[in-house]
Amino acid sequence: MPLALVIDGNDGRTLQDQVFDQVRALILSSRLKSGYPMPGSRLLAEHLGVSRNTVTIAYEKLLSEGYLEIRPNVGTFVARNLPDPVPGQQAAAPLALVHDTVPRADTLLERIAASVFPTQAVEHPAEGKLRVDFWPGRVNQRSFPLTEWRRIVDGKLRHGLHNQIRYGNPQGDEKLRRAIADHLGPARGVACAPDDVVIVGGSQDGLSLIARAIGNEGRAFLHENPCYQGARFLFGHLGFPCHPVPVDRDGLVVEALPEIRNAVLYVTPSHQFPTGVTLSLPRRLRLLEWASRTDSLIIEDDYDGDFRYEGGPLTALRGLDRAGRVLYLGTFSKSMGPGLRLGFIVGSDRSAPALARWKKLMSNGTPWIIQAAMAEFLDSGAFQRHLRRIRAMYRQRRDVLIDAIGQHFPGSEILGRRGGMHLAWRLPETGCARRLQQLALTQGIGIYTVEDGGACLSAHGDRHGDLLMMGYAATEEDVIARAIGIMARLDGRG
Repeated sequence: MPLALVIDGNDGRTLQDQVFDQVRALILSSRLKSGYPMPGSRLLAEHLGVSRNTVTIAYEKLLSEGYLEIRPNVGTFVARNLPDPVPGQQAAAPLALVHDTVPRADTLLERIAASVFPTQAVEHPAEGKLRVDFWPGRVNQRSFPLTEWRRIVDGKLRHGLHNQIRYGNPQGDEKLRRAIADHLGPARGVACAPDDVVIVGGSQDGLSLIARAIGNEGRAFLHENPCYQGARFLFGHLGFPCHPVPVDRDGLVVEALPEIRNAVLYVTPSHQFPTGVTLSLPRRLRLLEWASRTDSLIIEDDYDGDFRYEGGPLTALRGLDRAGRVLYLGTFSKSMGPGLRLGFIVGSDRSAPALARWKKLMSNGTPWIIQAAMAEFLDSGAFQRHLRRIRAMYRQRRDVLIDAIGQHFPGSEILGRRGGMHLAWRLPETGCARRLQQLALTQGIGIYTVEDGGACLSAHGDRHGDLLMMGYAATEEDVIARAIGIMARLDGRG
């Protein structure tokens, strides 16, 4: 039976949030009781006049938060053991229409509270409930160099505690900036000085810093289609007109770039997120020509550039830049772990001072203990040893994943196998990625379409909607092989 839901095109929330909020309200008000069978996603989507993907995402969130449950081979039902209502939630409150659920913006506080904007996904909402999780970019906890890191941190606390009682350089610890510059030369072909480096709290913090520094000088934000959600959502919410640019097997289609002056282009050339393809050298050179011709800037996000399995190290776009138009964004989130909240921007003698001034205005710098420890970790050679070890581990896991897909799903297309921590998988049959995702979830296996895995897919990017993103770094080889075999049986492939 269809549900009494209302979709309002003028509502500030996303369509999936509207579906989620109303279904949850029906459950909390006991209008949908425990054990009640939910309508299929296709049926409800047709009833509401929205895409099936919208309903599927809302259902997944309801599943992850415990409001719904799946009974294998039967269907989706209201959960038998419902979570407690959030504080302040009246469980018996009558269901309101969508436009009544947003507070009236009469005061400043209410206007702030009513401000709704999308944020990037950084993990599966049901991560703790999954048996196997192929979330792209997930780091292997056991690979963290705990013994060496603890020794370095203990030494800094014993002999460097005076740093605790004073402000450091907002641009970042000089030893760390020098160590990063020394690392990037041979590893990524980037020739830079310590003064070109600005330390930030991870890639997203770096993007925020760049966006603030550019301010009203940037006329438009251009991005790959598909691209990383965090970049698109941030610049879009800050008021930049956003223009998607298509991606093919050679990366960003440079010829499709609009001739907009003073634009900001966001790219992931080494391992495009989410497709995994690499921007070819001819296109890199034409991209730099475009930036010069239009007086534009390029943000090069090298989020997993430390992991390269085939061929020699790639020269980063910043390494080819002679005009200072590329802002290179690096992070230790993939090599060490996102919990460190440590990354860096490599600018030029013109852009780095401006970024440093904004860093001082926004936060006065990054915690000294993390910077000091990472500087020694780099200088001592421990970081290179750590990278060699986990590269070998991740390469082996990638190989197992590719072999398992080839064995159980012959005819599949694999993109992004040359590096990184995830690959993109296109099944032999079109239009079945979402179906396999739902089947896998019934067995506690998390696999991800482009839009579910932290990417933003704009209009005219439909051909990428059938890709599955498969992160392999955090999953052991035997678990990878077994999970692919289970999915093949669920899909009727024997």
